[in-house]
Order: sequence, then C-alpha cells, then structure tokens
Amino acid sequence: MSRDLKTTKTPKVPHSRFLALSFLGLFCLSATGCGESGPEQAGSLQHADILITGGTVITMDPERRVLEDEAVAIVGDRIAAIGPSASLESTYAADQVIDASQNVVMPGLIDGHGHAGHGLVKSLGTDTGEWYQATDIIYATGSTEAFWRADALLTATERLRFGVTTGLTFFGGGDSVMRTDDPRYGDAYLQAIDDVGVRWFLAVGPRRPPFPRTYAHWEGDTRTDVQVTFEKQLEVTEDLITRWHGQGDGRINIAVMFPTHHPENGELTEADFQDLVRRTRATRDLSRKHGLLFTQDGHATGTVKFAHEELDILGPDALLSHATELTEEEIQICA
Repeated sequence: MSRDLKTTKTPKVPHSRFLALSFLGLFCLSATGCGESGPEQAGSLQHADILITGGTVITMDPERRVLEDEAVAIVGDRIAAIGPSASLESTYAADQVIDASQNVVMPGLIDGHGHAGHGLVKSLGTDTGEWYQATDIIYATGSTEAFWRADALLTATERLRFGVTTGLTFFGGGDSVMRTDDPRYGDAYLQAIDDVGVRWFLAVGPRRPPFPRTYAHWEGDTRTDVQVTFEKQLEVTEDLITRWHGQGDGRINIAVMFPTHHPENGELTEADFQDLVRRTRATRDLSRKHGLLFTQDGHATGTVKFAHEELDILGPDALLSHATELTEEEIQICA
C-alpha cells in the first residue's frame, strides 16, 4: 500500500478523494484472500487495519457486479472481507475507517505508456521543431539525480491522483534518450517510486546510435562529460535489473527497451544494418535472460513488420506502446 495510507487510531472520517479510494481498490478487488477473516480479535469483533464503508464497489469480477453501500475490510495488504456496510461494521473493529459514501471503490487503473523526464518537462516545445534537441540536452547532459527523483515523485503522485496505481515508463524520451549511462540516475528514480508505493515498470536500455554518446555528470556547478558506448548502456541496464527488479514487495519492475527502427527514415548500409541487428538482438537477449518484459515505443506503418521479419525480436513477452497506423498484416503479427 501507499505509505500515505499507514494506519493510525482515528475516528470515522469522510473521504471524498477518488485518489485514495482507487488506490485502495487495487488491493480491495484484485488481491488474493477476499472473504477470509483476519486472525486477530478486538473483543467480540475481528480486527481490521482499514475499513472502507458506504462505497459503490465496482468489482470487475466475471459478472461485472456493481455493489451499492458496500464495505471493504483490509488486514495488512490483503482483503479480509467485502460485504454490506452494516454487516462489516458490526463484524470488524478497524484502526482507520474511511467513509466512501458517494464515492467509487475500484481496482487501480493502468497507464501503459509514459516517459521519465516528461513529468517535469511536460510537452514544452513539442510544436517548435526543437523538441528532440531540447530533450537530448536536458536528459543526457543537463539532468542530475535530483531531477530524476523529482520527476518520479511528481509523475507517481499525479498518476495516483487520477486513480492510476500501475504504470510503465521509459527512462527518458525525446528521440529515445535513455539515462542509462550510470546507475545513479535509475537508483534515484526508482527509490522515489518505492517511496510513493505504487506499482511500476521502468523500461531501460540503450538509445539510438551513433555511439559513443556524450552524457554529463554534475557535482554542484561542475560538469564532467563522459563518452558512453552501447555496451556501457547495456551494462547499466543489467545492473539496474539485478538490483531493482522485484524490489518493494514486488511493486518495482524493470522492463527492457530498444528504440524502434523506422525504415522510412532512410536505407541502411549493409554495415549499419548488421550493427542494428547486433545491438537489437543483444538487448533482446538481455530481456529473455532475465525473463523480463521487452518494450518499444512509437511503432508506425512498416515498423512492426521490420521488427518481426528483419530483427526477429517480437513475441508474447513484447509490448509495443504508442503504436499507430499499423497495417492489417502488422495487426495480425501482433495478434
């Protein structure tokens, strides 16, 4: 659960924010253990950490039931029971009672596509033609650990505010500028995500060629430039995988990404094509080695067919986000 929702001894309080209810709903309606009683007793009443009462519960069960004036009892991070409010109020003594009257209790939403850094940069400059150059400067040479931590905190809390409890985010953006030159930046970002308490998939991997690429580290006002190779970015990617995947009680997940190749941008020489194949398959092998989700961003007409036939990197463990204008053949490839 989110660390904001730690229980305290409180009286029954009204709760009108959709954020908290939807976040709790992730556990209330998708966790295991529904209907089981908690082991502790408070007099003749069973103990619950949190009791949500009076809400409209959207179950998302096979019958798609919507239950009015229902209560949800939570013990630890699991459901003890779901039932009519009057029944559960007479069954459980809770440390915290949330009045969900005129609110919805539902499973948390999933945001399947986002970019770290964009939480702070937003879409500033996307209509000027200078977006890619700006994000390259900001993400590769202008950002610090504090920047990535602040972006993670802002993005995670904004998602929570709108009921999103699970998200996938690429660790950078623009023209696939990934901040995988040094693990310190991923560490700062993921620690912030863990602090908020949401479920997260951070997609890390290499950026586009040519290599090496210039990145910069900052100590106060002192800038130190470093030249970063493809191999270094893959090394940092695996370091983040081994140290972070599965942390936060399983809420922190690492995915592996590789920039989408767009054949319409120009024909590759044979040497460039072979280098693309080498880098793509090395990255894909890393995802398979660790059993991780493989993801790409921004597929369009022709790119899925190229990825499938020329690069051989697709499969049931691949997620293609932000894909538009695919052909019927490519839709069948994805199916």
